[in-house]
Amino acid sequence: MPAPALLLSLTALLGCGGGAEPAAGPAAGAGPTESQGPGKEPTVEELGGPRDSLVLAYQSDADVLLDPVSQTAADGAIIDALNMGLLDGDFDCELKYEPELATSYSFSEDQTVLTMTLRDDITWADGTPVTAEDVKFAFDLVADPQVASPRLSSIERMVEGKRPLVIDAHTLEFHFTQAYDRTTMLSHASSIYPLPKHLLEDADRATLRGNALARKPVGDGPWRLDVWKPDESIVLVPNEHFTGDLADRPRLKRMIFKIIPEYATRLLELEKGSVDWMEGIQIADADRIAAEHPEIALHRRGWRFMDYVAWNPFVPEDYKAKAAAAGDGEVDWSEVERHPLFGDPAVRVALAKAVDIQKLIDDLLTSEVTGEVYGKQAVSTVTPTLCQAYADTITPYPYDPAAAAAELAALGWTDSDGDGTLDKDGVDFRFTLMTNSGNARRAKASVIIQANLKAIGVDAQLETVESNTFFDRLRKKDYEAALAGWSAALFVDMSTMWHSGDQYEFNFVSYDNPEVDALIEQALNEPDSARNSALWRQVQERIYRDQPYLFLFWRDDIVGVSERFRDVKVDILGGFRDTETWWVPADSVKYAR
Repeated sequence: MPAPALLLSLTALLGCGGGAEPAAGPAAGAGPTESQGPGKEPTVEELGGPRDSLVLAYQSDADVLLDPVSQTAADGAIIDALNMGLLDGDFDCELKYEPELATSYSFSEDQTVLTMTLRDDITWADGTPVTAEDVKFAFDLVADPQVASPRLSSIERMVEGKRPLVIDAHTLEFHFTQAYDRTTMLSHASSIYPLPKHLLEDADRATLRGNALARKPVGDGPWRLDVWKPDESIVLVPNEHFTGDLADRPRLKRMIFKIIPEYATRLLELEKGSVDWMEGIQIADADRIAAEHPEIALHRRGWRFMDYVAWNPFVPEDYKAKAAAAGDGEVDWSEVERHPLFGDPAVRVALAKAVDIQKLIDDLLTSEVTGEVYGKQAVSTVTPTLCQAYADTITPYPYDPAAAAAELAALGWTDSDGDGTLDKDGVDFRFTLMTNSGNARRAKASVIIQANLKAIGVDAQLETVESNTFFDRLRKKDYEAALAGWSAALFVDMSTMWHSGDQYEFNFVSYDNPEVDALIEQALNEPDSARNSALWRQVQERIYRDQPYLFLFWRDDIVGVSERFRDVKVDILGGFRDTETWWVPADSVKYAR
């Protein structure tokens, strides 16, 4: 099943020539390998029915399991397992699409109309057929202002009333305002999973996140939700009413997501064998696992994950007050009090020169055993894996604390009272740097960043909060600075994070640059791929000069999986993909019941 296109969310680096050849797994003492590719896996009937369980260690609980209002990677992973997408994705420098719920798709001659024909044999878990009306209903929810969907950018370039247009029960048309990059058009059209209209059409759209189906969804995919114990576990079992192909029926009895916030505990559970899967393994731990635990296969995913520090240009309390006064309307950013530290781009550029990003990569993302580097300095939210659109011409600001201090002094930030902290007009250069709990890498990065800034007289106080609360505070702009990360989309639509306006909920830093807005619009409306990519590179260059983020690094994520599982698929598209085809030989079954 495809991961949601927006999450959106490494192996040997996927270069323009494609991914590395599949590997069966690491030899004892070896480092992480590429994901094992698909094999000639037996059908569930050939296995004699589903067997064994896959236990996954998850850092945070899911929140909302209705796609139009979901917002975390944990949500997306569960939604993906429970549902069939319109198209299935693969990746080689760009997304490649094949039909899934759709049997075929085609563009009109002028490329403004995308026609999809759907399968007529798929039903929801309650037996109701999946139709084109269910697809349209999900997109209608995204478009409804009451829903406040974070996926609004998916439908903005579609014609109102025809996003999509239902032709008959199994045919629909997506009408676009004009042709643009075809991969992005396909991504926009397939980025939302259908929803059961018959169960949700009377729901209160303003409170959709609190709807009962957000906690007990009815899907059409190979898995269904069995048990959800908040902050403890989520259990998926084969959907006995799945009407898709025999080859897509799960070979496993269940998938159990154990919610374990602390990294050290997750790692211990993996090494003990109490869990079978864990992502985000630190480099030193991967080196040790490779040497000491041949029963754990290590897989690398590719440049999908980027860490950054978000600078809030507004005073959080004033923004919250203005948002409350605006109600359902947009906040007028010009009326919000600017943050005395981060409202000035020149200050943000100086801070970029004060942080030693190479030290972060050396300390956090480099193997002491092999010397292998698992990090790459970031200059953009566009992953380097998108070979054509990535702005590889950007020269990062150098680590130069002396220059940083001089630039801040020129802006009036000096230590006038000799207490070791810069100040200006009676305001100390002091702020709170927030990050999410349970992430050992970010905890260590916070300490390094704090020390770098202290060396030039900037006082960063560290705060750690639970992951879902952390994300909610980002969305509400209730922070001063935040060390966060993205699982990058594998198509380019930078409006989600960088176009101005409160309707873009992922624009956590309230970035507002008319030049960038215009370039984004131009790029999204450009069908020629070469010109399109050139425009996206301009967008990245302009944003980097403004430094709304302190861009840190892309990291090559390491995922550990018990070696008893066969036909494991871990790649840039997902940390556990196509789990319906994972299986365990009879002599290796661990959970017989």
